[in-house]
Amino acid sequence: MHEDLVRWFAQNQRGLPWRAAYDPYHVWVSEVMLQQTQVETALPYYERFLTALPTIQSLADADEQLVLKLWAGLGYYSRARNLQAAAKVVVQNHGGIVPSDYETLRSLPGIGQYMAGAVMSIAFNEPHPIVDGNVRRVLSRIFGWTGENARQLWEAADRLVRLAEPRAINQALMELGATVCSFKSPRCLVCPVNRHCVAFKTGTQDQIPVVKKRPETIRVLLFAVVHHRNGRYLMKQQKGLWEFPMFGELPSGTLVKTGTCRHTITHHRLEVNVYVGKLGDDTGLEWKEFSSVPVSSLTRKIWTTTNKAV
Repeated sequence: MHEDLVRWFAQNQRGLPWRAAYDPYHVWVSEVMLQQTQVETALPYYERFLTALPTIQSLADADEQLVLKLWAGLGYYSRARNLQAAAKVVVQNHGGIVPSDYETLRSLPGIGQYMAGAVMSIAFNEPHPIVDGNVRRVLSRIFGWTGENARQLWEAADRLVRLAEPRAINQALMELGATVCSFKSPRCLVCPVNRHCVAFKTGTQDQIPVVKKRPETIRVLLFAVVHHRNGRYLMKQQKGLWEFPMFGELPSGTLVKTGTCRHTITHHRLEVNVYVGKLGDDTGLEWKEFSSVPVSSLTRKIWTTTNKAV
């Protein structure tokens, strides 16, 4: 099976930029971005990030506001903060060179079992397993596992990575899950390992892996106020990002509604009524140029709503 996977990957892999030379820093940045984010979404952020911060030293030395601005729109901003914190440790303790030792990688901020395995196998071609959502789905279908057993998955991934070139086999598993063995409507007839796959043989592809019941969606009503003057906006800083003031009920002030926008954060669905005008109390707010500060995707949606209304 491992030979089929490696052969298929060699012929069908996507030409992703971090695969050009497998630079450890580039691989690391890509893997951090790809947590909770699809490749197509992450690609322009990856290019922009490395253009601005081409080395670990430049990332370590950068102002956090620049890092967050480059990350703005990807969400899960703790990833960016941990990436920079880890870069500082690498510069201070490892001469600015990504450690090629698994346990040393694990000790860095934001790097867990999966991330360390990915960097070790993809960047350094060392035999360390990885299990992400794609790998979990592929292995579960191949072996016909309907239960959720993390140890079983990691042990299977570990066996596979020791049978072939680590860089190739791990990326083959991820690539297969992303492009062929998809969650819905897997393309089993073109799968290079369908003859090894229990789920394909038994017609249970759509039932494996078992889907966990999602938490009930919580709807949240918010009111955002956009006050614009001389090219700047009244904003407040929240965890390094700048946003328009938002409230659980309509605040006092001279306000005019311009529209509504919606945004989802995990299982919270936000419905934001957007107002322009002057707040009755602007304590704690600062005037900022919108394009010069890092903002969340929700803040950008609010800004876009007000501009459409003009």
